[in-house]
Amino acid sequence: MYTGKYWEDEQAQIVDTGKNVMRFFPKAEKLQVSMPYWTDKDGTQKPGKTITLDVKAIRETPEAVELLKQILAEKKSDQ
Repeated sequence: MYTGKYWEDEQAQIVDTGKNVMRFFPKAEKLQVSMPYWTDKDGTQKPGKTITLDVKAIRETPEAVELLKQILAEKKSDQ
């Protein structure tokens, strides 16, 4: 049953970069980017501060698509 809470209704594709955790929910077209997991005083692991990107809105905005392409294509000058 769909509850409207995509993070509960859908299995995310998860990538942990060590500095961020990315969770993509394809049906909802949402991409969450979080700071690393942390452990609370009870020993429960929790995600860090999180933002959610609306992938559909990004796809529908050519400037946003181009910005992401540029960011991902850039190489650090010191590498």
